[in-house]
Amino acid sequence: MLKATPNFHQGINFIQISSLPYEQQELFSSWVPKAAMIKMEINNISLPDCVEYQDYAYWFDFQYQNHNSFLESSL
Repeated sequence: MLKATPNFHQGINFIQISSLPYEQQELFSSWVPKAAMIKMEINNISLPDCVEYQDYAYWFDFQYQNHNSFLESSL
């Protein structure tokens, strides 16, 4: 599965969790602390389920990729 690309607004690189593929949404949501969630407002549209891209990238590289590698090697 591919790593999501970040959005950029007001100097913040972020991702919206609900825009991730379903499997990543589920796994990342259960991993990320609620304190890391940020609410972005872009053109009067509220995006309540965002996190800084660096948090997502860390999770993807060190949690998700390792989890998938383990599953593939056990097949």
